[in-house]
Amino acid sequence: MDHSPDRYAIGAAVAAIAVGFTLCANAGGRAEHASSVEVGADESESTLPALLASAQALAQSGHHEEAIPILQRALTITRAQYGLFDLRQQDVLKALAASLTAVERLPEAQDLMIYRVRTAEKAYGEGNPKVIPAACELGDWFAEVGMSLQARMAYYMALNIVGTTDSLDAPIIVEPLRGIARTRMRAQSYPVSMLRRSLGPMLGAPIGSAPRAGQRLVSLNREGEEALKRALRIVEADPEASPQTLIETLIQMGDWYQIKKLPREALPYYQRAWQHSRTAPSPSSSASTTLNVPVRVYYPTPQIVGNAPAVHAQENYVQVEFTVAADGSVQDARIVDRDASDRYAQDIFDAVRASSFRPKFVDGQPVAAPGITYREVFWTGG
Repeated sequence: MDHSPDRYAIGAAVAAIAVGFTLCANAGGRAEHASSVEVGADESESTLPALLASAQALAQSGHHEEAIPILQRALTITRAQYGLFDLRQQDVLKALAASLTAVERLPEAQDLMIYRVRTAEKAYGEGNPKVIPAACELGDWFAEVGMSLQARMAYYMALNIVGTTDSLDAPIIVEPLRGIARTRMRAQSYPVSMLRRSLGPMLGAPIGSAPRAGQRLVSLNREGEEALKRALRIVEADPEASPQTLIETLIQMGDWYQIKKLPREALPYYQRAWQHSRTAPSPSSSASTTLNVPVRVYYPTPQIVGNAPAVHAQENYVQVEFTVAADGSVQDARIVDRDASDRYAQDIFDAVRASSFRPKFVDGQPVAAPGITYREVFWTGG
C-alpha cells in the first residue's frame, strides 16, 4: 500500500474540507451573533485595551466566568467598530474561546474558533496561505478538548491550502504536518471509549462497536510518521527556521519513536535537539530546558479514569513513585499513597508502569531519574 504524503493528504484533505465548510456554515451564523451585549454610546475602540487587560488578568487567575462577559463586550465593540469579519477581532475571539473552554461551554467555544477561520478566509481568500495559522489553531483547540478526528481534519484543511505533493515544501506547512502527527500521538494514551464520547455528539452517531475494557486505538500509523518526517525535512532545509521550531520538531520526532517503544530510534533525535539547544543563538527558555527533566509522552489511561460518572460522587487518588530509566521506561515503581480500592489502585499502577517517558539528559546523554512521583486523581460513583 502506498503511504506517501501525496496519497494520504489528498484523500483526507478532501473529506476535511467538505466537513469543515459544513461546520463553518452551521457555526458561523451563531458565532456572528454570539455576543448579545449592546455597545453603549460612550464605548469605542479606546476602551478595548482596558477591557482586554481586565479579562486577561481574570483568566490568568482562573476566574473565567468573570472574564467571559468582559470579552463578549470587547468582541461587540470590535465588531461595531470594524465589522463582523475584521481581523482585529481574532485575538478577542481566541481569548473568549479559551475562557469558554475552561468552563466547559464547548459548543460556544467551538463556534468561535471556527469563526476565526471564516474571518481569515473572508480577509485573505479561502486559498491564501495566511489562513493556515487560524486553521492550525482550530486544530489545536479540537485536540485540546479530545476531538482527535476533527483536529486532524482541520490540519488537513490547512495543508491542502498550499497543495499535497512533496514538491510543495513551504515552511508554513510545518505546523499542520506536526499537528497531524500530534493527534496520532495523543490518541495512543486514551481508550476508544473515551474518544467515542467526545466524537459521538459531533458526528451524531455511535462510532463502531462497543470496545473491550481498556481497548486502545490502532498502533501509530505511517501517516503521522511521514507527516512528521516531512516537517523535519522542511525545517532543516529552511535557513530562516527558528531554533525553537527545529528543536521542538526534533523532540517530537524522538517522542514519536518513544511512544512506539523504540528508544534506540528516538535517541539520535533527542541528542540533536539537546545539541541545538546548547548552540542556538537565542533558544527559548522552554526549548533549552525541555530535556532537563523526564516528560511523559505515553500513558495508557485506565478505563476507570475515562468512566467518570456524569455526577461526580467521590474523588479518589493513587500516588506512585518510580524511576524513569535512561531508555524512558518506568522502573522500581511502588504505590506510596492511595485512598482507592485495591482494584482501582492496581489499574493505575499498571498504567504508570506501562508509560513511556522522554528521558532526562545530562551532557547530551540520557540518564536515570529516580524519585519521580505521579498522583492520579479520578472520580467514581461512590
